[in-house]
Amino acid sequence: MSLPTSPPQAPAPLADPLTQIPVGHGPIGIAMAPDGAHAYVTNFGSGTVSVIDTATKAVTATVTTGAGPWGIAVSPDGTQVYVSNFGAGSVSVISTPTNTVVATIGGITSPVGVDFAPGGQFAYVVSQGGNAVVRVDTATRAVVATVPVGTRPYNVLITPDSSRAYVSNFGGDTVSVIDTATNTVLTTITGFDLPRGLALTKDGLRLYVTDYGGNTLSVVSTAGNTVVRTIGAQSIPFFVAVAPNGGRAYVSVDGTSSVQVINPATDTVTDTVPGFNVPNWLAVTPDSRYVYVVNNGGDSVSVFSPPLGVLPEQGPIGGGTTVTITGRYLTGATAVKFGSRPARSFTVLDDNTIMAVTPAGSGAVTVTVTTPGGTRPLGHFYYIPPPLLTVLTPVGGPVGGGNTVVLSGSRLSTATEVRFGTTRMFPTVDSDSQITVIAPAAAGPGNVLVQVITPGGPSNTLTYTYA
Repeated sequence: MSLPTSPPQAPAPLADPLTQIPVGHGPIGIAMAPDGAHAYVTNFGSGTVSVIDTATKAVTATVTTGAGPWGIAVSPDGTQVYVSNFGAGSVSVISTPTNTVVATIGGITSPVGVDFAPGGQFAYVVSQGGNAVVRVDTATRAVVATVPVGTRPYNVLITPDSSRAYVSNFGGDTVSVIDTATNTVLTTITGFDLPRGLALTKDGLRLYVTDYGGNTLSVVSTAGNTVVRTIGAQSIPFFVAVAPNGGRAYVSVDGTSSVQVINPATDTVTDTVPGFNVPNWLAVTPDSRYVYVVNNGGDSVSVFSPPLGVLPEQGPIGGGTTVTITGRYLTGATAVKFGSRPARSFTVLDDNTIMAVTPAGSGAVTVTVTTPGGTRPLGHFYYIPPPLLTVLTPVGGPVGGGNTVVLSGSRLSTATEVRFGTTRMFPTVDSDSQITVIAPAAAGPGNVLVQVITPGGPSNTLTYTYA
């Protein structure tokens, strides 16, 4: 089922003034603490890190690091911050309880991007000068492995299960995929143009890569390690971050000094937020309510709330979808309706945010919120019937996978994944009646059930045979 071509008219977004937080000179990187209480900003020109209290939106400490701090990451337990000092060839380790540098890890040529494995046992640092990624044991603070990658690497991103590391190779127009168990490059993904920023969608099926030279955002299937589509209309995109709730992605766009808002459900640009000054890295608070953007040209960090809307904006006709409604002046809300039907339940989180559960419904409906100030439409919700599968072509393939499978049926245009047994794959939507996917490898010969997942729910299953 395709979304309506002429949805109900949305209200014009309310533009809140950007909150500006002065930091040091030439800021580049930013990282959010796991609890969202602090944000840490690298000031390349000052040789410092600014510590921002997110409750007061003010700098509460300034930590001196090595020369040219660039990349930054907070450990999963929130106790340490790793800062890559590009000019000093080192990594500063900051203790967050004291906001002091407690160790310096040297011998890393021109370090830039840095990320922690989810368990916190290892940190991965990009050595741009060495065209490599180094693995640091966080207990001993020693380099325990060096993995050669492409030319002039920039950023590194570790998957939630710690099994893979993605590295953007700015000078080689590629992304390296590292097997963290063996510290070797599994494959090299091509098709980029000066790649820089990296971010995974919440389901882990797609990797967003900013093409700094191509003015696009590339979308990579993490199962197939191939670029499956590009999102255009960016002018020098620098960095990308996905909100923890998965509802939006944000891209800092240097060419227009703006931030573009992406809907991951459709991989389309839905909003543009102006008013920045050479935006570089950005970070989203753990509750997804605020976006922090580094202004490299303004020696500041801007903070804004997501644009008005309802996310996710699609769900099954039976209802039960938990959505986030973003608006203004929502305190005291007395009713939330999807079309004419009241929400099953709702909770006002703050003056800008409501969590609601959709009732049963059909088609495209307007979402309204009633407060003491009146009733206002804040977005739309699309009720999607479940997909139907009728034919697989072919009905089987080799155990090693890698072949193309065509799935035919109806209401397939909103497909978000295809499951071969328990293996999840990202499909290419050809039409409402056809999608294609690369078959994954199997443990051995035999049958598996294939199923399509859309916002409307799961489809029926068909049998695929590995031989």
